[in-house]
Amino acid sequence: MFRRSIRNVRHFDILAPRAFGYTASGLAAVRDVDGLFASSSATGPQVLAKGTKQQQGGLFHHTQDIPDPNILFFNQRLVELRQALSARDTRRVWEQWTRLRDKGLLPLFGPQLRRYSVLLATLCPRTIQGWDPHDRKALEEVAFYAATKGAPDALVAYMATHLRSGDRAATLNLYARFLQAFEEKPLSPDVIASEEDHDVDELVIDLPAHSHSRSLQPPSILLAVVVAHAIGDSFHDALRAYLRFPAPISPRIATEFLSTFSDRLLISKVEEYVRRLRIARIVSEPRFITARAAVFAATRDTQGLKKFYQSIIDGISGPQPYIAPCQASVTPQTPVALNEIHWATILTAFLQCNCRDLAETLWDDMVRFQVRPTVIMWTALLVGYERTGEAKDAEEAWRTMISMGIEPTTSTFRAIISVLFTARRPDDALQYFTLFQTRLTSGLSSAPEDTLTLCNTVLHGLLKNRLEKDAHALFQRLREEGPKPDVVSFNSLLNYHGRRGEFRAVSRILDWMRKDGLVGDVYTFSTVLSALLKVGRTDATDAILSLMRKQDINPNVAFFTSIINHQMEEGTEQGLRATMDLLQKMEENPEVQPNEVTYTGILTSLHRHDWRDLTLAQQCRRHVLEGMKRRGVQLNRAAYHVLIKACLDNLAQEGTEDALEYYRKMAQKRISIGADTWYILLRGLIAREAWTAADGVVEEITRSRAVYGGLADLVRRVRKRRGWKTKVEPRSYF
Repeated sequence: MFRRSIRNVRHFDILAPRAFGYTASGLAAVRDVDGLFASSSATGPQVLAKGTKQQQGGLFHHTQDIPDPNILFFNQRLVELRQALSARDTRRVWEQWTRLRDKGLLPLFGPQLRRYSVLLATLCPRTIQGWDPHDRKALEEVAFYAATKGAPDALVAYMATHLRSGDRAATLNLYARFLQAFEEKPLSPDVIASEEDHDVDELVIDLPAHSHSRSLQPPSILLAVVVAHAIGDSFHDALRAYLRFPAPISPRIATEFLSTFSDRLLISKVEEYVRRLRIARIVSEPRFITARAAVFAATRDTQGLKKFYQSIIDGISGPQPYIAPCQASVTPQTPVALNEIHWATILTAFLQCNCRDLAETLWDDMVRFQVRPTVIMWTALLVGYERTGEAKDAEEAWRTMISMGIEPTTSTFRAIISVLFTARRPDDALQYFTLFQTRLTSGLSSAPEDTLTLCNTVLHGLLKNRLEKDAHALFQRLREEGPKPDVVSFNSLLNYHGRRGEFRAVSRILDWMRKDGLVGDVYTFSTVLSALLKVGRTDATDAILSLMRKQDINPNVAFFTSIINHQMEEGTEQGLRATMDLLQKMEENPEVQPNEVTYTGILTSLHRHDWRDLTLAQQCRRHVLEGMKRRGVQLNRAAYHVLIKACLDNLAQEGTEDALEYYRKMAQKRISIGADTWYILLRGLIAREAWTAADGVVEEITRSRAVYGGLADLVRRVRKRRGWKTKVEPRSYF
């Protein structure tokens, strides 16, 4: 019986890491070490083994191959190790550690190794002066082993002690050892992710660190290396070290680590290094720039976009440049390049934000840095004009492009054609379409799918300009000569005739679709549903379900949810009634029961739109909430974020009240409220100039935690406005 209890023991440290004062930097003070271990330090290993008999998670490695006496020995050493840490006795820690090492039992450590690493970090003094060499060496070896297993806290604290003493060589030598061990056996992304925080950036939340194509390291260790290079005044060495393993160093990690230093000049230098390294990381991954530019454009955040672009330009032409303006200009000092697709992405974002002056500045910067615009840049410029509807500027850009000997691609033709159709100049658009067809017969290379995309743009433009006959003529020509129309082509016709209530035409198009062997998508059926509602069909939803059956479509929950979302996006009473009808059918069908996504989508649209019939909207909301309650469907954290944002997007007064109500429900239901929650809420309140409500949120935030990054910027904006611009808001929420 006793033998079995030893074999089943997994670990004794059953407290959560947060209970030990663990933070990402590993430097948080653990005030009551004795208290942490009081409940178990007096308990013998045999009793502990029996008490944890049921813990069967794979925390130990290959325990079946280890003799029982060794497992008992390991358990005894853990008790001694705890007592040594409680007594802050480095020599006793080293004694127990070496006994485990000599028996080859260190691999038995599981998650508790991180907790020991956190406690070991507290044994590091502020400086190396007066530090016993034996204690220092012992702590270094234990900390180094723990770091190689994903518990970096003690090693980071050890490095910090040397850095505060001006000894950067010790940190860099340790890092060289760590690199060698890391390359032999990299840490898993899950281990790295556990050290990251979730502070919100004012621009856009980064992609997770482990989505990067290269292996990563704990950010706190990288930060210590950056500090070492800052002491040596060598930014480019820091850059080379960072780009090898570019993990995001968040403001929180940096603030906590640097708070243990007193040299203000060094702190400022490191903060500047970290800011520049962050930009280098973004530029090194094209999708990062694309994601950020897209968010800026979608939110019309002109100041954020301008600040982001300027930070890149500073990296190209500022002191100690580290970004090359193009791939051909890469040097050892400027190892990351702003590729042409980057320039194009930012240019398009500037134009979407109606920042003509900034777009012109970007173009001038390209000329200044001797980056010759190719067809990619010209196409991006035209796409920007397409989204802003500036037809004259688009044509002027086209003429300039041609005069420079640059040949347009299919995408370039598509952009100029779309601009002209949007500007209600269909004749001019068709001239460019004719030119495209001529170039096509003369050898212009165009993939069939690209050609069809352009033809769909022309089809949509003709219908938008009410040139129905021309649109149908083009459509039939595509059916006969190719490229064959796809679902997008058919949907354009269905949408046009559906909105006009011409259901006979809709039926005819559906028949063509069936004959061509195509099956409708969500947009198809939602469009047909809208058409049926427009002609007054009370059986519209039943008719759609029948149409799906005829096309051998067995709609699942996701399919129904997508149709519902499309109907709700229209913001019409007809769409709302159709949505509730579909929702009822889902609720009555055990095979397609609505889920959290379904309900969240409906609630989001109910809050976002300004409904004429408020009574109907309120009834629908009650029905949704009651349905969720009956089915035990609970909103998760992400759903609350979506709903809060939707409420704040509604300019009506109740938008603020509803957003704050959801915020309070999160607290009532004990759903985690973090920096991202506050960021969404504060940003929306600031946009509405709801300063009183924003004041209340800021008071709550600052009472509960320190703020960093983008959230800190929002808090400062609210405090700056406090006292001189206030609107009447529901202070009762606070």
